[in-house]
Amino acid sequence: MSNGAIRLFRRVGWGLALLLLPLLVLGWSQVQLWRVEVAQAQAQAIRQWLDAPSDTLLQALPKAERNPYIPQADRRERLQRELDRYEAGLGGQSLRKVLAVTSGLLAVLALLTAVGAWLRLRLDAWRALRSIEFLQRHMTQRWRALGKWLVLHLGLLAAALSLALLYELSVATSRVAEGGLTVLFIVLPLASCVLVCLQLARRLHRRWPLVLDQSTSFLGRALDRDSAPGIWRWVEGLAAQLQAPVPDNIVVGLDQGFFVTSVPILLQPAGLPLTGRTLYLPLPYLGILSQAEAGAVIGHELGHFRHQDTERASQTNAQFSMMLAHFSALVGHDEPAPWTQRPTLWMAWQFLHHFQRAVLHWGRSQELLADQAGAAVGGQRLFAQTLLRIIALQPAVDTVLATCGGQGVDRALPGYLERHPLQVGDEVLSAVMAHPFDTHPAAASRLQALNVAPDPALLGAATRAPGVEERHWFGQLCKAPHAQAD
Repeated sequence: MSNGAIRLFRRVGWGLALLLLPLLVLGWSQVQLWRVEVAQAQAQAIRQWLDAPSDTLLQALPKAERNPYIPQADRRERLQRELDRYEAGLGGQSLRKVLAVTSGLLAVLALLTAVGAWLRLRLDAWRALRSIEFLQRHMTQRWRALGKWLVLHLGLLAAALSLALLYELSVATSRVAEGGLTVLFIVLPLASCVLVCLQLARRLHRRWPLVLDQSTSFLGRALDRDSAPGIWRWVEGLAAQLQAPVPDNIVVGLDQGFFVTSVPILLQPAGLPLTGRTLYLPLPYLGILSQAEAGAVIGHELGHFRHQDTERASQTNAQFSMMLAHFSALVGHDEPAPWTQRPTLWMAWQFLHHFQRAVLHWGRSQELLADQAGAAVGGQRLFAQTLLRIIALQPAVDTVLATCGGQGVDRALPGYLERHPLQVGDEVLSAVMAHPFDTHPAAASRLQALNVAPDPALLGAATRAPGVEERHWFGQLCKAPHAQAD
Protein backbone atom coordinates (compact mmCIF):
# COMPACT_ATOMS: atom_id res chain seq x y z
CA MET A 1 0.00 0.00 0.00
CA SER A 2 1.40 3.43 -0.95
CA ASN A 3 2.07 6.18 1.59
CA GLY A 4 -0.75 8.25 0.08
CA ALA A 5 -3.18 5.36 0.46
CA ILE A 6 -2.07 4.83 4.06
CA ARG A 7 -2.61 8.52 4.88
CA LEU A 8 -6.04 8.42 3.24
CA PHE A 9 -6.96 5.30 5.21
CA ARG A 10 -5.90 6.97 8.46
CA ARG A 11 -7.88 10.12 7.70
CA VAL A 12 -11.02 8.19 6.83
CA GLY A 13 -10.43 5.82 9.74
CA TRP A 14 -10.32 8.57 12.35
CA GLY A 15 -13.44 10.09 10.81
CA LEU A 16 -15.24 6.78 11.19
CA ALA A 17 -13.87 6.47 14.72
CA LEU A 18 -15.59 9.75 15.57
CA LEU A 19 -18.88 7.95 14.91
CA LEU A 20 -17.73 4.53 16.09
CA LEU A 21 -16.89 5.55 19.66
CA PRO A 22 -20.43 6.76 20.50
CA LEU A 23 -21.86 3.72 18.71
CA LEU A 24 -19.70 1.38 20.82
CA VAL A 25 -20.83 3.06 24.03
CA LEU A 26 -24.44 2.91 22.79
CA GLY A 27 -24.08 -0.82 22.05
CA TRP A 28 -22.50 -1.40 25.45
CA SER A 29 -25.39 0.40 27.18
CA GLN A 30 -27.89 -1.75 25.29
CA VAL A 31 -26.09 -4.90 26.43
CA GLN A 32 -26.21 -3.62 30.01
CA LEU A 33 -29.91 -2.88 29.71
CA TRP A 34 -30.43 -6.39 28.30
CA ARG A 35 -28.61 -7.84 31.31
CA VAL A 36 -30.99 -6.01 33.65
CA GLU A 37 -33.99 -7.26 31.73
CA VAL A 38 -32.67 -10.84 31.69
CA ALA A 39 -32.18 -10.70 35.46
CA GLN A 40 -35.74 -9.45 35.88
CA ALA A 41 -37.12 -12.17 33.62
CA GLN A 42 -35.23 -14.90 35.45
CA ALA A 43 -36.39 -13.60 38.84
CA GLN A 44 -39.96 -13.67 37.58
CA ALA A 45 -39.52 -17.23 36.28
CA ILE A 46 -38.01 -18.33 39.60
CA ARG A 47 -40.89 -16.77 41.50
CA GLN A 48 -43.43 -18.55 39.32
CA TRP A 49 -41.62 -21.92 39.62
CA LEU A 50 -41.45 -21.64 43.39
CA ASP A 51 -45.19 -20.99 43.48
CA ALA A 52 -46.06 -23.81 41.08
CA PRO A 53 -43.20 -26.06 39.88
CA SER A 54 -43.57 -27.42 36.35
CA ASP A 55 -41.41 -28.72 33.51
CA THR A 56 -42.48 -25.79 31.30
CA LEU A 57 -41.28 -23.18 33.80
CA LEU A 58 -38.12 -25.23 34.35
CA GLN A 59 -36.86 -24.28 30.87
CA ALA A 60 -37.04 -20.58 31.81
CA LEU A 61 -34.80 -21.02 34.87
CA PRO A 62 -31.02 -20.36 34.82
CA LYS A 63 -29.15 -23.07 32.93
CA ALA A 64 -27.50 -24.47 36.07
CA GLU A 65 -30.93 -25.27 37.52
CA ARG A 66 -32.40 -27.11 34.51
CA ASN A 67 -30.75 -30.46 35.26
CA PRO A 68 -33.69 -32.85 35.87
CA TYR A 69 -31.55 -35.03 38.20
CA ILE A 70 -31.12 -32.27 40.76
CA PRO A 71 -33.21 -33.10 43.84
CA GLN A 72 -36.28 -30.91 43.98
CA ALA A 73 -35.49 -29.75 47.52
CA ASP A 74 -31.97 -28.66 46.59
CA ARG A 75 -33.25 -26.82 43.50
CA ARG A 76 -35.92 -25.03 45.53
CA GLU A 77 -33.38 -24.02 48.17
CA ARG A 78 -30.92 -22.63 45.63
CA LEU A 79 -33.63 -20.80 43.70
CA GLN A 80 -35.07 -19.29 46.85
CA ARG A 81 -31.59 -18.08 47.79
CA GLU A 82 -31.15 -16.59 44.32
CA LEU A 83 -34.54 -14.88 44.51
CA ASP A 84 -33.77 -13.46 47.96
CA ARG A 85 -30.47 -12.07 46.66
CA TYR A 86 -32.22 -10.47 43.67
CA GLU A 87 -34.96 -8.91 45.80
CA ALA A 88 -32.38 -7.61 48.26
CA GLY A 89 -30.63 -5.86 45.37
CA LEU A 90 -33.72 -4.41 43.70
CA GLY A 91 -32.46 -0.91 44.41
CA GLY A 92 -29.22 -1.69 42.62
CA GLN A 93 -31.10 -3.21 39.69
CA SER A 94 -33.22 -0.08 39.33
CA LEU A 95 -30.10 2.11 39.50
CA ARG A 96 -28.33 0.02 36.87
CA LYS A 97 -31.33 0.29 34.57
CA VAL A 98 -31.28 4.07 34.89
CA LEU A 99 -27.52 4.12 34.26
CA ALA A 100 -27.86 1.97 31.13
CA VAL A 101 -30.72 4.01 29.69
CA THR A 102 -29.04 7.35 30.43
CA SER A 103 -25.71 6.16 29.06
CA GLY A 104 -27.42 5.14 25.83
CA LEU A 105 -29.19 8.49 25.49
CA LEU A 106 -25.93 10.40 26.05
CA ALA A 107 -24.17 8.23 23.48
CA VAL A 108 -26.92 9.02 20.95
CA LEU A 109 -26.53 12.75 21.66
CA ALA A 110 -22.74 12.46 21.26
CA LEU A 111 -23.29 10.72 17.92
CA LEU A 112 -25.73 13.42 16.78
CA THR A 113 -23.32 16.23 17.72
CA ALA A 114 -20.56 14.58 15.69
CA VAL A 115 -22.79 14.08 12.65
CA GLY A 116 -24.27 17.58 12.98
CA ALA A 117 -20.84 19.22 13.28
CA TRP A 118 -19.60 17.33 10.22
CA LEU A 119 -22.60 18.22 8.06
CA ARG A 120 -22.45 21.87 9.15
CA LEU A 121 -18.73 21.96 8.43
CA ARG A 122 -19.12 20.67 4.89
CA LEU A 123 -22.05 22.98 4.15
CA ASP A 124 -20.15 26.02 5.43
CA ALA A 125 -17.03 25.10 3.45
CA TRP A 126 -19.16 24.72 0.31
CA ARG A 127 -20.74 28.14 0.85
CA ALA A 128 -17.34 29.74 1.55
CA LEU A 129 -15.98 28.42 -1.75
CA ARG A 130 -18.82 30.13 -3.60
CA SER A 131 -19.07 33.41 -1.70
CA ILE A 132 -16.16 35.52 -0.50
CA GLU A 133 -18.58 37.52 1.64
CA PHE A 134 -19.63 34.36 3.49
CA LEU A 135 -15.98 33.38 3.97
CA GLN A 136 -15.01 36.76 5.37
CA ARG A 137 -18.02 37.17 7.63
CA HIS A 138 -18.55 33.65 8.93
CA MET A 139 -15.25 31.72 8.94
CA THR A 140 -14.14 32.80 12.41
CA GLN A 141 -17.67 32.44 13.77
CA ARG A 142 -17.91 28.90 12.43
CA TRP A 143 -14.48 28.05 13.85
CA ARG A 144 -15.57 29.16 17.32
CA ALA A 145 -18.84 27.24 16.95
CA LEU A 146 -16.93 24.10 15.98
CA GLY A 147 -14.88 24.37 19.16
CA LYS A 148 -18.08 24.48 21.24
CA TRP A 149 -19.55 21.50 19.36
CA LEU A 150 -16.39 19.47 19.96
CA VAL A 151 -16.35 20.30 23.67
CA LEU A 152 -20.02 19.26 23.88
CA HIS A 153 -19.31 16.04 21.96
CA LEU A 154 -16.44 15.12 24.27
CA GLY A 155 -18.46 15.94 27.37
CA LEU A 156 -21.39 13.78 26.26
CA LEU A 157 -19.09 10.92 25.29
CA ALA A 158 -17.22 11.09 28.62
CA ALA A 159 -20.51 11.19 30.54
CA ALA A 160 -21.92 8.20 28.64
CA LEU A 161 -18.77 6.18 29.20
CA SER A 162 -18.68 7.15 32.89
CA LEU A 163 -22.24 5.90 33.45
CA ALA A 164 -21.41 2.64 31.68
CA LEU A 165 -18.42 2.19 33.98
CA LEU A 166 -20.56 2.98 37.04
CA TYR A 167 -22.94 0.24 35.92
CA GLU A 168 -20.13 -2.32 35.85
CA LEU A 169 -18.80 -1.06 39.19
CA SER A 170 -22.26 -1.52 40.70
CA VAL A 171 -22.47 -5.08 39.39
CA ALA A 172 -18.99 -5.92 40.65
CA THR A 173 -19.55 -4.60 44.18
CA SER A 174 -22.87 -6.48 44.45
CA ARG A 175 -21.13 -9.77 43.70
CA VAL A 176 -17.94 -9.46 45.72
CA ALA A 177 -18.45 -12.87 47.29
CA GLU A 178 -18.74 -14.48 43.88
CA GLY A 179 -15.55 -12.92 42.54
CA GLY A 180 -17.36 -10.10 40.79
CA LEU A 181 -14.47 -7.69 41.34
CA THR A 182 -12.39 -9.52 38.74
CA VAL A 183 -14.33 -7.68 36.04
CA LEU A 184 -12.76 -4.46 37.25
CA PHE A 185 -9.40 -5.52 35.84
CA ILE A 186 -11.02 -5.28 32.42
CA VAL A 187 -13.39 -2.38 32.92
CA LEU A 188 -11.44 0.10 35.03
CA PRO A 189 -8.64 0.66 32.47
CA LEU A 190 -11.37 2.21 30.32
CA ALA A 191 -11.64 4.92 32.96
CA SER A 192 -8.48 6.39 31.45
CA CYS A 193 -10.51 7.05 28.29
CA VAL A 194 -12.88 9.19 30.33
CA LEU A 195 -9.96 11.17 31.73
CA VAL A 196 -8.47 11.69 28.27
CA CYS A 197 -11.80 12.94 26.90
CA LEU A 198 -12.24 15.33 29.82
CA GLN A 199 -8.67 16.60 29.51
CA LEU A 200 -9.11 17.33 25.80
CA ALA A 201 -12.48 18.98 26.41
CA ARG A 202 -10.85 21.20 29.04
CA ARG A 203 -8.00 22.10 26.68
CA LEU A 204 -10.39 22.95 23.87
CA HIS A 205 -12.62 24.99 26.16
CA ARG A 206 -9.68 27.01 27.49
CA ARG A 207 -7.49 27.36 24.41
CA TRP A 208 -9.86 27.27 21.43
CA PRO A 209 -11.16 30.85 21.89
CA LEU A 210 -7.54 32.08 22.12
CA VAL A 211 -6.88 31.05 18.51
CA LEU A 212 -8.36 34.28 17.16
CA ASP A 213 -8.07 36.52 20.21
CA GLN A 214 -4.29 36.50 20.58
CA SER A 215 -2.03 38.74 18.53
CA THR A 216 0.64 37.44 16.19
CA SER A 217 4.29 37.86 17.10
CA PHE A 218 7.03 38.95 14.69
CA LEU A 219 10.68 39.85 15.08
CA GLY A 220 11.34 43.39 14.00
CA ARG A 221 11.64 47.07 14.89
CA ALA A 222 8.99 49.73 14.36
CA LEU A 223 10.10 52.85 12.47
CA ASP A 224 8.47 55.96 13.91
CA ARG A 225 8.12 59.18 11.98
CA ASP A 226 10.77 60.99 14.01
CA SER A 227 13.52 58.39 13.52
CA ALA A 228 12.81 57.63 9.84
CA PRO A 229 10.88 60.53 8.31
CA GLY A 230 12.30 59.82 4.86
CA ILE A 231 10.87 56.30 4.82
CA TRP A 232 7.50 57.54 5.97
CA ARG A 233 7.43 60.29 3.37
CA TRP A 234 8.36 57.80 0.66
CA VAL A 235 5.65 55.30 1.68
CA GLU A 236 3.11 58.11 1.98
CA GLY A 237 3.96 59.16 -1.56
CA LEU A 238 3.39 55.61 -2.81
CA ALA A 239 0.06 55.44 -0.97
CA ALA A 240 -1.02 58.77 -2.44
CA GLN A 241 -0.09 57.58 -5.94
CA LEU A 242 -2.28 54.50 -5.47
CA GLN A 243 -5.00 56.32 -3.51
CA ALA A 244 -4.50 53.76 -0.76
CA PRO A 245 -4.56 54.29 3.03
CA VAL A 246 -1.24 55.08 4.67
CA PRO A 247 -0.08 52.32 7.06
CA ASP A 248 -0.35 53.04 10.77
CA ASN A 249 2.94 51.21 11.41
CA ILE A 250 6.08 50.49 9.40
CA VAL A 251 8.20 47.61 10.69
CA VAL A 252 11.59 46.39 9.50
CA GLY A 253 12.87 42.90 10.27
CA LEU A 254 14.96 40.00 9.04
CA ASP A 255 12.92 36.84 8.74
CA GLN A 256 9.73 37.69 6.81
CA GLY A 257 8.82 38.71 3.29
CA PHE A 258 7.05 41.94 2.37
CA PHE A 259 3.53 41.96 3.78
CA VAL A 260 0.78 44.12 5.21
CA THR A 261 -1.77 43.12 7.80
CA SER A 262 -4.54 44.63 9.85
CA VAL A 263 -4.45 42.04 12.65
CA PRO A 264 -2.83 42.95 15.99
CA ILE A 265 0.89 42.32 16.15
CA LEU A 266 3.17 41.80 19.13
CA LEU A 267 6.58 43.01 18.02
CA GLN A 268 9.51 41.10 19.49
CA PRO A 269 11.90 41.27 21.25
CA ALA A 270 10.59 44.59 22.63
CA GLY A 271 7.11 43.15 23.26
CA LEU A 272 5.57 46.19 21.55
CA PRO A 273 1.88 45.76 20.63
CA LEU A 274 0.86 47.23 17.27
CA THR A 275 -2.69 47.70 16.04
CA GLY A 276 -4.16 49.01 12.82
CA ARG A 277 -2.55 48.64 9.39
CA THR A 278 1.07 47.43 9.49
CA LEU A 279 3.58 47.37 6.63
CA TYR A 280 6.48 44.93 7.14
CA LEU A 281 9.74 45.49 5.23
CA PRO A 282 12.41 42.71 5.19
CA LEU A 283 15.90 44.23 5.46
CA PRO A 284 17.77 41.46 3.55
CA TYR A 285 15.70 42.14 0.42
CA LEU A 286 15.98 45.92 0.78
CA GLY A 287 19.75 45.61 0.32
CA ILE A 288 19.39 43.70 -2.95
CA LEU A 289 16.44 45.46 -4.61
CA SER A 290 16.60 48.90 -6.12
CA GLN A 291 14.40 51.61 -4.65
CA ALA A 292 12.15 51.44 -7.70
CA GLU A 293 11.74 47.68 -7.27
CA ALA A 294 11.06 48.06 -3.56
CA GLY A 295 8.48 50.72 -4.39
CA ALA A 296 6.76 48.33 -6.80
CA VAL A 297 6.45 45.52 -4.24
CA ILE A 298 5.33 47.95 -1.53
CA GLY A 299 2.74 49.22 -4.01
CA HIS A 300 1.48 45.64 -4.30
CA GLU A 301 1.19 45.40 -0.51
CA LEU A 302 -0.54 48.78 -0.24
CA GLY A 303 -2.94 47.57 -2.90
CA HIS A 304 -4.38 45.25 -0.27
CA PHE A 305 -5.52 48.36 1.61
CA ARG A 306 -6.87 50.22 -1.41
CA HIS A 307 -10.24 48.47 -1.40
CA GLN A 308 -12.07 47.27 1.67
CA ASP A 309 -12.80 43.88 0.11
CA THR A 310 -9.10 43.30 -0.53
CA GLU A 311 -8.20 44.36 3.01
CA ARG A 312 -10.83 42.06 4.48
CA ALA A 313 -9.47 39.22 2.36
CA SER A 314 -6.02 39.91 3.80
CA GLN A 315 -7.47 39.79 7.31
CA THR A 316 -9.24 36.53 6.53
CA ASN A 317 -5.97 34.99 5.28
CA ALA A 318 -4.21 36.17 8.42
CA GLN A 319 -6.90 34.70 10.66
CA PHE A 320 -6.76 31.38 8.82
CA SER A 321 -2.98 31.28 9.20
CA MET A 322 -3.40 31.85 12.94
CA MET A 323 -5.90 28.98 13.02
CA LEU A 324 -3.32 26.69 11.44
CA ALA A 325 -0.55 27.81 13.79
CA HIS A 326 -2.62 27.53 16.95
CA PHE A 327 -4.10 24.20 15.91
CA SER A 328 -0.57 22.86 15.44
CA ALA A 329 0.28 24.11 18.93
CA LEU A 330 -2.91 22.54 20.28
CA VAL A 331 -2.13 19.14 18.78
CA GLY A 332 1.57 19.24 19.61
CA HIS A 333 4.36 17.39 17.86
CA ASP A 334 6.43 16.06 20.76
CA GLU A 335 4.32 12.92 21.09
CA PRO A 336 1.30 11.56 19.22
CA ALA A 337 -2.12 12.33 20.65
CA PRO A 338 -3.92 9.46 22.44
CA TRP A 339 -6.19 7.49 20.17
CA THR A 340 -9.27 8.72 22.04
CA GLN A 341 -8.38 12.33 21.14
CA ARG A 342 -7.56 11.81 17.49
CA PRO A 343 -11.13 11.56 16.14
CA THR A 344 -12.01 14.94 17.69
CA LEU A 345 -8.81 16.56 16.45
CA TRP A 346 -9.56 15.03 13.04
CA MET A 347 -12.77 17.06 12.92
CA ALA A 348 -10.84 20.29 13.55
CA TRP A 349 -8.34 19.30 10.87
CA GLN A 350 -11.21 18.69 8.45
CA PHE A 351 -12.46 22.24 9.04
CA LEU A 352 -9.05 23.67 8.17
CA HIS A 353 -8.65 21.32 5.21
CA HIS A 354 -11.95 22.22 3.57
CA PHE A 355 -11.88 25.93 4.37
CA GLN A 356 -8.34 26.17 3.04
CA ARG A 357 -9.66 25.62 -0.47
CA ALA A 358 -11.90 28.67 -0.15
CA VAL A 359 -9.15 30.77 1.47
CA LEU A 360 -6.69 29.93 -1.30
CA HIS A 361 -9.28 30.43 -4.03
CA TRP A 362 -10.29 33.92 -2.96
CA GLY A 363 -6.85 34.88 -1.63
CA ARG A 364 -5.18 34.22 -4.97
CA SER A 365 -7.74 36.30 -6.83
CA GLN A 366 -7.07 39.17 -4.42
CA GLU A 367 -3.32 38.78 -4.97
CA LEU A 368 -3.80 39.28 -8.70
CA LEU A 369 -5.74 42.49 -7.96
CA ALA A 370 -2.92 43.68 -5.69
CA ASP A 371 -0.44 42.93 -8.50
CA GLN A 372 -2.21 45.57 -10.57
CA ALA A 373 -1.49 48.09 -7.80
CA GLY A 374 2.18 47.11 -7.80
CA ALA A 375 2.29 47.49 -11.57
CA ALA A 376 0.73 50.96 -11.26
CA VAL A 377 3.78 52.23 -9.35
CA GLY A 378 6.49 51.61 -11.94
CA GLY A 379 4.88 49.65 -14.73
CA GLN A 380 4.00 46.05 -15.34
CA ARG A 381 7.46 45.06 -16.50
CA LEU A 382 9.19 46.52 -13.45
CA PHE A 383 6.79 44.74 -11.13
CA ALA A 384 7.29 41.44 -13.00
CA GLN A 385 11.05 41.91 -12.74
CA THR A 386 10.74 42.58 -9.00
CA LEU A 387 8.54 39.56 -8.51
CA LEU A 388 11.05 37.21 -10.15
CA ARG A 389 13.97 38.78 -8.30
CA ILE A 390 12.34 38.35 -4.89
CA ILE A 391 11.42 34.71 -5.54
CA ALA A 392 14.91 33.95 -6.84
CA LEU A 393 16.39 35.60 -3.73
CA GLN A 394 14.41 33.54 -1.22
CA PRO A 395 16.73 30.47 -1.07
CA ALA A 396 19.80 32.70 -0.76
CA VAL A 397 18.25 34.80 2.01
CA ASP A 398 17.18 31.67 3.91
CA THR A 399 20.65 30.15 3.61
CA VAL A 400 22.45 33.30 4.79
CA LEU A 401 20.08 33.83 7.71
CA ALA A 402 20.54 30.23 8.79
CA THR A 403 24.32 30.64 8.60
CA CYS A 404 24.85 34.00 10.26
CA GLY A 405 21.73 34.13 12.41
CA GLY A 406 20.92 37.67 11.34
CA GLN A 407 24.31 39.14 12.32
CA GLY A 408 25.98 40.94 9.43
CA VAL A 409 23.44 39.75 6.89
CA ASP A 410 23.86 43.00 4.95
CA ARG A 411 27.48 42.02 4.22
CA ALA A 412 27.06 38.27 4.03
CA LEU A 413 24.23 38.25 1.47
CA PRO A 414 26.06 40.19 -1.32
CA GLY A 415 29.08 37.95 -0.81
CA TYR A 416 26.93 34.86 -1.07
CA LEU A 417 25.37 36.14 -4.30
CA GLU A 418 28.82 36.70 -5.79
CA ARG A 419 29.54 32.99 -5.29
CA HIS A 420 26.02 31.86 -6.18
CA PRO A 421 24.55 34.14 -8.87
CA LEU A 422 20.79 34.34 -9.07
CA GLN A 423 19.04 32.18 -11.62
CA VAL A 424 15.48 32.10 -12.88
CA GLY A 425 14.35 28.73 -14.20
CA ASP A 426 11.21 26.69 -14.21
CA GLU A 427 11.44 26.21 -10.45
CA VAL A 428 11.29 30.00 -9.91
CA LEU A 429 8.42 30.47 -12.36
CA SER A 430 6.46 27.79 -10.53
CA ALA A 431 7.37 29.11 -7.08
CA VAL A 432 5.48 31.61 -4.92
CA MET A 433 6.58 34.56 -2.81
CA ALA A 434 7.15 33.88 0.87
CA HIS A 435 4.43 35.37 3.06
CA PRO A 436 3.42 34.72 6.68
CA PHE A 437 -0.30 34.84 5.85
CA ASP A 438 -1.28 34.62 2.17
CA THR A 439 -0.58 31.90 -0.39
CA HIS A 440 0.32 33.60 -3.65
CA PRO A 441 -0.28 32.22 -7.13
CA ALA A 442 2.71 30.83 -9.00
CA ALA A 443 4.98 33.43 -10.57
CA ALA A 444 4.18 32.23 -14.10
CA SER A 445 0.45 32.78 -13.51
CA ARG A 446 1.08 36.26 -12.16
CA LEU A 447 3.26 37.22 -15.14
CA GLN A 448 0.58 35.95 -17.47
CA ALA A 449 -2.04 38.10 -15.69
CA LEU A 450 0.29 41.10 -16.12
CA ASN A 451 0.76 40.32 -19.83
CA VAL A 452 4.54 40.21 -19.36
CA ALA A 453 6.62 37.48 -20.97
CA PRO A 454 9.75 36.19 -19.16
CA ASP A 455 12.12 37.18 -21.99
CA PRO A 456 15.94 37.19 -21.65
CA ALA A 457 16.05 40.93 -20.91
CA LEU A 458 13.57 40.58 -18.06
CA LEU A 459 15.35 37.54 -16.63
CA GLY A 460 18.70 39.32 -16.89
CA ALA A 461 17.41 42.34 -14.97
CA ALA A 462 15.85 40.09 -12.30
CA THR A 463 19.08 38.13 -11.74
CA ARG A 464 21.63 40.97 -11.93
CA ALA A 465 24.30 41.28 -9.25
CA PRO A 466 23.46 43.89 -6.58
CA GLY A 467 25.22 47.22 -7.02
CA VAL A 468 26.40 49.84 -4.55
CA GLU A 469 23.27 51.97 -4.91
CA GLU A 470 21.04 49.00 -4.10
CA ARG A 471 22.99 48.26 -0.93
CA HIS A 472 22.80 51.77 0.50
CA TRP A 473 19.64 53.53 -0.70
CA PHE A 474 17.44 52.35 2.17
CA GLY A 475 19.89 53.40 4.86
CA GLN A 476 20.35 56.79 3.21
CA LEU A 477 16.59 57.22 2.96
CA CYS A 478 16.23 56.42 6.66
CA LYS A 479 18.77 59.11 7.57
CA ALA A 480 17.59 61.81 5.15
CA PRO A 481 14.94 63.93 6.87
CA HIS A 482 13.95 65.65 3.62
CA ALA A 483 14.16 62.64 1.27
CA GLN A 484 11.54 62.58 -1.44
CA ALA A 485 9.85 59.59 -3.02
CA ASP A 486 11.41 58.45 -6.26
